[in-house]
Formats: sequence, C-alpha cells, structure tokens
Amino acid sequence: MFTQISWTDYLLAVSILLAIYYLFVGVRYFSGDLKALLAGKRKLTLKTSGFPQSEPLQTEVSEDISVTTDEDSDDEFAEVEHLIEKVKAMIADALGKQLVKEEFRQYLRLVLKEFPSVKTSVLRPSVNELIVSECEKQGIGAFNEDEVDALWSDER
Repeated sequence: MFTQISWTDYLLAVSILLAIYYLFVGVRYFSGDLKALLAGKRKLTLKTSGFPQSEPLQTEVSEDISVTTDEDSDDEFAEVEHLIEKVKAMIADALGKQLVKEEFRQYLRLVLKEFPSVKTSVLRPSVNELIVSECEKQGIGAFNEDEVDALWSDER
C-alpha cells in the first residue's frame, strides 16, 4: 500500500496540510494584525540582522507596551467575567439556603474579597450594577449600588 504513494505525492500532501494549518493559525490568532495590515493601518516591518537602529527599536517598544496593555485589559475582563460567574452562583446558592440579608451581605463580601484586582478596576461600578440587577432579578432586592460598593471596602 505504501509503495504506491510516491515521494512527490507525499510531499505535496504534507505541504498542502501545512499550508492549511498555518492559514488557520494565522486567521485564528492573528486576524486583527492581518486586518490592520490589509487595511493599510499598519506597515509590514521586517527585522534586519545586525544592530538595530534606534528608531525601529522605539517603534517596537511602543508596540510591545500596547500589546502588554491589551493583555492586561484582557486579564482584567477575564477576572471580571470570573467574578460575575461566581456572584451568579453565589446568589443562586443564597436563594437555596434562604439567607437573611446580613448573612447574604457577609457571603457577598467574602466573594468580593477574592477579587482584589477588580476592586481597583474601572469596571467596578459596572460590576456593582450587575450585582444589584442580578439580586433584583432573583427577587433578593437587598442592595442598592452604594451598599454593594461599600462591601468592597468593609473589613468586618
């Protein structure tokens, strides 16, 4: 069976599969860069061998800083999403246990303490609003946004 496949056919098949794989990886992970490159918003820069000149180095550093900022904001969004999932689960758990307002407050305070990065985030007011709306949606209606905001800093 393997003797019927020539090396030319084998190399052609492997080349096609590799091209498809790298095309998928490029589209999946670098679609934003590819779109910017095709739209003309970003120029293709090739790294040259030897000593880099100062201007391209500064450009590369500024691009790295923006990438780091994007990664930080992605981490922040992931942290907020994790907090939201945890709060929703906590509210459902509190409904099942039929906690009184003060017990629910303590429980929520413990959950919020697990996310200190969100405490200083610009997304904190949105998280507070979401907590209030989730409580109202589930019929708990125990807090307003100011009370939830106070739970972030309470140290009881």
